[in-house]
Amino acid sequence: MPGTGGQPKQAPENPWQYTPSPRGRSVLPRVFYWLTPPLLCLALYWPGLRAWFQQDDFAWLGLGASVHDLPALLRALFQPMAQGTIRPLSERAFFLVFHGLFGFWATPFRTAVFLTQAANLILLGLLVRRVTHSRLAGFLAPTLWALNGGLAMVMSWTSAYNQVLCGSFLLLALYCFVRYTEAGQRRFLIAQWVVFLLGFGALETNAVYPALAAAYALCCARPYLRKTAPMFLVSAAYTLLHFWVAPVQSAGPAYVGHFGASMLATLWTYWQWALGPARLPLLIIGWPGWVGIAGTLLLTAPLAFFVIWKVRQRQWPVLLPLAWFVLVLLPVLPLRDHVSSHCLTLPTAGLAWLAALALECAFRERWRVKGLALALAAVYLAAGILGGRTETRLLVARSHAVRTLVWGALRVRERHPGKAIVLAGIDSDVFWAGVSCRPFPLVGVSDVYMGPEAVSQIQPHPEWGRVSDFVLPPSILLDLLAKQRAVVYTPDAGRLRAVTLSYFGDALRRWNREEPRRVEVGEPAFARQLGPSWYNLESGARWMPRRATVRLGGPRAATEQLHVSGYCPAAQVAGRPLRVSVGVDGALLEVFQLSKGDAAFHLVLNLPLELIGKQRVEVFLEVDRTFTNPPDRRELGLSFGTLEIRE
Repeated sequence: MPGTGGQPKQAPENPWQYTPSPRGRSVLPRVFYWLTPPLLCLALYWPGLRAWFQQDDFAWLGLGASVHDLPALLRALFQPMAQGTIRPLSERAFFLVFHGLFGFWATPFRTAVFLTQAANLILLGLLVRRVTHSRLAGFLAPTLWALNGGLAMVMSWTSAYNQVLCGSFLLLALYCFVRYTEAGQRRFLIAQWVVFLLGFGALETNAVYPALAAAYALCCARPYLRKTAPMFLVSAAYTLLHFWVAPVQSAGPAYVGHFGASMLATLWTYWQWALGPARLPLLIIGWPGWVGIAGTLLLTAPLAFFVIWKVRQRQWPVLLPLAWFVLVLLPVLPLRDHVSSHCLTLPTAGLAWLAALALECAFRERWRVKGLALALAAVYLAAGILGGRTETRLLVARSHAVRTLVWGALRVRERHPGKAIVLAGIDSDVFWAGVSCRPFPLVGVSDVYMGPEAVSQIQPHPEWGRVSDFVLPPSILLDLLAKQRAVVYTPDAGRLRAVTLSYFGDALRRWNREEPRRVEVGEPAFARQLGPSWYNLESGARWMPRRATVRLGGPRAATEQLHVSGYCPAAQVAGRPLRVSVGVDGALLEVFQLSKGDAAFHLVLNLPLELIGKQRVEVFLEVDRTFTNPPDRRELGLSFGTLEIRE
């Protein structure tokens, strides 16, 4: 046979010898066989088709605004973003193309997710059927995966498409490798390599594929094990390159790896969630915790017994789905502080595969074993269906609440041009899924804030950001309301309802007019805190000349510092570093040097103890030179964003 590359021409003996039933002549049974799992997945998760955008979606939807030429397109596709990730296919290209074609119409995005997952279910069926030689196992595995509640987030949140697309690459690459070991034809080996390399554009998890291929070779086709060695080198090179380009430190504390015993605890958490019962008390109010514990033990024990029984019989393919479960989770196991249900998308395929093997064996035993297997399958399916539908509805409802805010803010802006928009009565989930992601500029709306009460009402998530960054300080808000330069709205029955008058009356009783300790230089609402030398507002930022001042409320404790953020243009550091002097109340605090152009900067300064308790302080900023940008004749220093006194 051509193209065997010196390998055996016959497929290696598979210890898992199930006899396939003969193929029927009718097309209808085959259509039912392959389409039932995708249709079941659609039936369970169909509310996800109506989901709108939320969370990271808005970062990807905003990519198109920065793409004006080929270099900008390459930056949009490959520059590290979102916790230091580089996913040009599943996030960058996907959102650029679909947003360019459909704008903010979410249905085409959601349809693409569902169609890709449908293809994954068919691929899993093909793979399991090839490996096990069992038509029944090839049907049960995708069916059990389709009805697993772990798919809820990926079927309801568009940014999780990276999980679905990565699954496509992993399943297709492994299927090609299986075909190569069966037929020895080089075209399958080449196809595997092409799919494997493309998978790096979907998700970092793709780096574990060589281990998956090696696991299959060890279990089912050992003469082909050496064919997986070059792929390990590619994955190692990709991993080193990724950490060099996007170091872990840039991803935030929640994404710092913790290696050791905590990885086993994280693995156990994902195993419980994948089975299903353990997530029910987390999703449904009133469900006791013992339901999750009992359900987990009830399903884990027979699966463990089944694996041990097959291993004692030296039927090694039973280990392949377990290897899949662990290996696809391996990249996220060190993330002890970032355990998320969207990470269940890929490992639940391995769990479904293992459960399908157990059911297939049970169906060939006595009726008592069959009855027990069916009862356990019913527990698994009930937990998956109940948990999956519950979480899907929650996520979809949250996305619709975010949609209400975004489109509602657009209508408010049309009704009140030039006025600041203050949102009140926003719950924590909607805030973190929508407001904190700054979606409003995407529809042309600026000056959207939260009221001061949000600091105490919104549940804090330091790993995602600070609530105070989105809040108007009381004195600023009171001034805007008194001058009728702000309006207040709250969500009500799928729309935004005006509550400005009642809110203003309550605000006068609750808050005083102390100086704000945070000033957004690029926001018009904070203009009264700025000295006279600042230039006019431009695209959410302000330029200073050689010197400028900002008025802030003084520090309250010795642990508080002055934080200054801004942007340094390349023209300012083209010849030599730029010296930036920062002081308070006329006294110099520190002199910084900026040398990186076209980049943001963040300065942190200690404050003198004598400033503690002062009602107001004046911060001055000064640069040692300015530049001009013809035809603009202004002398430009730096562009600033935020000045704040905090810990």
